[in-house]
Order: sequence, then structure tokens, then C-alpha cells
Amino acid sequence: MISRKWLGVMADLLSIRSTDSVIELGAGTGNLSEEILKRSPKRLTLVEKDPSMVWHLKLRFSSDPQVEIVEKDIREVLPIRGYEKVAANPPYYLSSTILIGLARSDFEKAVMTFQREFAERMVASPGTPEYGSLTVISSLLFSVNIVAIVGRRAFKPPPKVESAIVVIEPKDVEPEVREAILKYSKTIFSRRKRTLRNVLRPLVGEKVESAPHVDRRPYHLSPEEVLEVVLWLRELRSE
Repeated sequence: MISRKWLGVMADLLSIRSTDSVIELGAGTGNLSEEILKRSPKRLTLVEKDPSMVWHLKLRFSSDPQVEIVEKDIREVLPIRGYEKVAANPPYYLSSTILIGLARSDFEKAVMTFQREFAERMVASPGTPEYGSLTVISSLLFSVNIVAIVGRRAFKPPPKVESAIVVIEPKDVEPEVREAILKYSKTIFSRRKRTLRNVLRPLVGEKVESAPHVDRRPYHLSPEEVLEVVLWLRELRSE
């Protein structure tokens, strides 16, 4: 991202305190990093795997004692521990991986850009074409707010799609329930327009008749109703 306006917006949305440790995933050449440092965090860790980008980051920030530069793939630092705030303008092919990683992380707030289509799927309504397991996972595990749609010119090189700035805050969910949500949501939506009976029968056989909402189609269920099915599956599989 090269737009000073949107970089400033993202840094402001982090609501950085002087006691906060911040991690930036895919720091690139450090444009967002610079804006974050202006908000005076206690510590800023920059994760970047591209050696040429790491060289730029070291040139730019190596003299700053607040900054730690980590030459790793984003996937190697997930799940995240020890940071209050997370920032990212990540490669969009990693969006799902990052979201699942955040679900297993310990943090207060994340501000990142996603492809607009991905962000809209995160907050889709039941019954719409965009609604699916991504929506359910996002709704049950996070509070998600799309703050702004960002045009292609805000990035260099410009992507082929529009982007969205998204604020993500974790909900307080028991780890066992969280893992069940992550495990079974995709199964439930594997054939989203079939009835739950048809979707779940190959998995649980005739026990499917005792499942909640068995005659309904997954894409018409609210996230809370999907959770009922997830918990039913969890209980059944633990027997």
C-alpha cells in the first residue's frame, strides 16, 4: 500500500497505546510500519519473507530500538502470541490462512486489507450467494467491521481487484468450541444447497435424524444455528 491516507487510517484504527506490542504481517518496504511507529508502540515486529524487502526494512528501521525485523513467511508466525495488535496488507492468496491463524491467536485487535470479495463474504447474510463457512467462522469467532473500500491505485503494483480495510476483534470462545467451529463449518457447507440430512448422512449415518435443523439447507441457517449443528457433531463424535 502506498496511499498515505489509507496507511494513516489503518494505523489509527489500531488504537495503539504506549504499552502495546504490534506485529505487522508482510511488512513489505515498511510504509505501514512507518505510520505505526508514529503512534509510539512499545514494540513493533515486522514479518517479511522477501530478502529484497527485508533489505529495505533494515535500511529504514535497523537503528530504531523499538523495531524487530523477522525474515519469515507469515505462515511461520501463526498463531500469534505476545502481541496486542496485528496489522497486515498481506498477499490475498493467504487471506484464509491468516484468518484461521488469527482464530487460534491471542490478540486484541487486527487491522488488515483483504480482497473486497473476501471481506464481503466475511459479513454476508444467510441466503445470499456470498454466505458460507467463511461467514460463519468470522461471525462466531470475531467481531468484523469493514471500514472502507480501497481502490487499486492505493497499492503498487495495483491489484486487479478492489480491497477492503477490515477491523477484526476476537470473541471469547472456549478453545474446544473454536476448534469444532473450524473443523465442522466447512463440512456443513460442503454442499450448501443440499439439506443438512444429505450433507451429514455420509458422516454420521442414520444418526443424522437427530441433528438440529436437519431439513434445512446450510446457506439458510444463521451462524448461531450452524453453531448448534457444530456442537451436535462435536458431541456425537466424542461418544
